[in-house]
Amino acid sequence: MENLFSRRDFLLQAGGAASALGLALLTGGCESCAEQIAHRPIRRNIANLAANDPIVETYKAAVSAMKALPSTDPRNWTRQASIHNDHCPHGNWFFLPWHRAYLLYFERICRKLGGNNDFALPYWNWTAQPSIPPHFWGSGNPLFDSNRFATAIDAVPPEFVGQPVLDNILSEPNFLLFASGASSTQRGPGSYGQLEATPHNNVHNFVGGDMGTFMSPLDPVFWCHHNMIDCCWVDWNLVRHNDNTSDTTWTNFTFTDFVDENSNPVSVKVVTTLLMPILSYQYEPCQADEPAPVGLSSAQSKALQEFVNRGAPVQLKFTQRFAMQKALAGRVGRPVTASIKVQPEALRMALEAGSKQQLVLSLGGIDVPSKPDFFVRAFVNKPDVSAQTPIEDPHYAGSFGFFVDKAAMHMTEAEDTQIGVMVNLTPALRRLGQGGAISKRQTVDIQLVAVPYPRREAKEEQFTLQQLELGIMPSPGIEKQ
Repeated sequence: MENLFSRRDFLLQAGGAASALGLALLTGGCESCAEQIAHRPIRRNIANLAANDPIVETYKAAVSAMKALPSTDPRNWTRQASIHNDHCPHGNWFFLPWHRAYLLYFERICRKLGGNNDFALPYWNWTAQPSIPPHFWGSGNPLFDSNRFATAIDAVPPEFVGQPVLDNILSEPNFLLFASGASSTQRGPGSYGQLEATPHNNVHNFVGGDMGTFMSPLDPVFWCHHNMIDCCWVDWNLVRHNDNTSDTTWTNFTFTDFVDENSNPVSVKVVTTLLMPILSYQYEPCQADEPAPVGLSSAQSKALQEFVNRGAPVQLKFTQRFAMQKALAGRVGRPVTASIKVQPEALRMALEAGSKQQLVLSLGGIDVPSKPDFFVRAFVNKPDVSAQTPIEDPHYAGSFGFFVDKAAMHMTEAEDTQIGVMVNLTPALRRLGQGGAISKRQTVDIQLVAVPYPRREAKEEQFTLQQLELGIMPSPGIEKQ
């Protein structure tokens, strides 16, 4: 497979246009290349692997080898974690492509140092198995991190990773709501999309310890957690055929933070990362959907590469906005309410059966502690809400967490309040609307409840936000021009 990787590497480094041509050549003009692409390494669910499976053994050997490398070697375990600490984008639209490239080059380092050319990084399917897999526990195990807060019997709460939650996220067609908001710089402010705000952030904080900081790659479970996030993006983009953005600020952005298996610096454009699941690896399905096809005809492969490279002009186009006019402060265990004045007729029309509109809650200017030990639940029109109110309550709208490391981000005081989150209130409001609870209201009351993670107290921790807005937008949320 070495010749294939060399050829593929050239194509990947050449950028979007050459990558698209390379895909056409590899799947149409070169039968042997197409065969090897079809049999590219499969990233598997680690729960389906025995403790002594070659994939698990290779992962352990690679981690041990990386920890034994001198600190001058960029493949050194701590040096690899420092890449994340110093360069990772969070809370903006570079989050997904940056971590995809990070995973790919880490996988290649593991392949070489672990001595297994067939190695593919496994993923942790926290929806199917919400407890940290047993492969990551045990004294003397290279995959064990003693700094974790979670134990082997703790389970990630279903409000973060349950199948209904993930189904709602993967059903969101708008890239900016799914994958986080626009930014012109790698670590610039944007907003958390649903995939990042809920499963990503909350799993990091649930595991805790190293995973609760931007040095989180020191915990080997980090790589399998992010592999699941990447698998969700593959499912959303390649299986469900949702468009990524075509904005050139995103597609042409270049990452220069990584090294390959030979310690050579690499340069990767965002548009290049879009073809990685087609050229470099494939997934054992992490969702109920069928995986993207691998044995494609020339016409099919051309259509797929054109779709991936084309994207769409994604927008957050609100037809109406209703904003709260004051700042809000919340403390763990003490619910806070924000009342948003609305036009009853606009709300009624948006909630009618068959309506093509959705209602999105935008929270902006959020300031949180450096190491938040809590997450936030959002409810609608629930004045008696508490931290004990179950998520099965019809007023429950969703949960979101914060994954912020102010020291790593070198945040100034002004930047401390530039975190944003978006929550789709449509399902909750329609449930309540059907019951006649909001049909004539002139306000929508939003209750926010900060709840500590398991094994965390967080008694005095708090968050503040400067803006809260309810917007009505077309249901797809995407305007193709």
